[in-house]
Amino acid sequence: MVPPVVPSRLDIPGCYGLLASARSELQHLAETIEQNEANAHVLMRMLNRREAVDSSQIEGTQTGFDGLLLHELETEANEVEEEDEDAKETFAYLRAFMAGCRALEARGKAALDLDLLRGMHAILMAGQPAKTPGRVREIQNYIGMRLETAAYVPPPAAEVDRLLADLIGLLQYEPDGVMEVSVLVRAVIAHAQFEAIHPFLDGNGRIGRLLFPLMFQAEGLPPIHLATFLKVRQREYYDALLAVQTRLDWEPWLRLFLECVIASCKHTMQLFGHLQRLQAQWREKLTAARKRKHAAAWKLIDLLLGQPVINVNEVVRKTGVTFPAANQAVIDLVALDILRPANQQRRHRVFHAHEVMNALYTGLDKVLEQAAVLGRPG
Repeated sequence: MVPPVVPSRLDIPGCYGLLASARSELQHLAETIEQNEANAHVLMRMLNRREAVDSSQIEGTQTGFDGLLLHELETEANEVEEEDEDAKETFAYLRAFMAGCRALEARGKAALDLDLLRGMHAILMAGQPAKTPGRVREIQNYIGMRLETAAYVPPPAAEVDRLLADLIGLLQYEPDGVMEVSVLVRAVIAHAQFEAIHPFLDGNGRIGRLLFPLMFQAEGLPPIHLATFLKVRQREYYDALLAVQTRLDWEPWLRLFLECVIASCKHTMQLFGHLQRLQAQWREKLTAARKRKHAAAWKLIDLLLGQPVINVNEVVRKTGVTFPAANQAVIDLVALDILRPANQQRRHRVFHAHEVMNALYTGLDKVLEQAAVLGRPG
């Protein structure tokens, strides 16, 4: 099926209220980030990783948030003892996203081109030659178990280059002085069009979801993390995209997208407050335990806000304290239930700040329901 030319805008009156709410929440989040620069970096670091986990899980991987952080920890320290393909693939998603961020920092919106899409795909599918990493497909693909029963058949390979060129024009969009199309609407169109084209043999869903934060970042806005919320409503997500692809019915997808934007903004702002409260509680615990202000435990609690999975060697690397001091800091935080053992090994013991990790996934349904209420008539 050959999708139509990318629409320049969507005019769906039933979504006007949601669109206004999404703009407001996005602006509120941008202001919150600006007012909390100290915590913004560490929070975004965790959200990038949560995004990698959930976007990958939508495609069937099993690695959880703690599994990704552990894999990243072992990879950076060259301590990977047993290859976990799911964790490796999830980590590749994160590396593809970071490559996209670096390209935007270097070239701005012009970086959103075919070379970037191919480059991110090459990173995502590295080590899987059958998936032709970094190459646009040259054969027909389909969504389903067999071509004959496929839910959707993307356009023939001969049409892909032309359709991608049309899509790149939308990614690099500049206002023409007459009417500016919001990035919220452009992201809706771009993702649906990318998924309709399905330009790679595999990895299209993940690359398509990477467009969300990159398009927002290109506009100087917070890189909205949506995969977590789309995963909560995964069946609705698939159905909404199929409605666009087969019936040109954009409203379900626009509505779901805007609700996920609102939910993501609300949850991220809640996380700022939650992490600040956790940090205050941890400091109170250290004070009550009479830990000296220069003790390594004080440095460690600040590190845990952005890296809630840790081992002693990583504490040494990140804080600059000695191994004995780092080991004692971990022991102290375990005693205060700030850290808990994540495995039972004698060597390479790993610990996690369970309260930080729980916060990342607490309240997702609630903010999604709040967003859905905003979109209901009356």
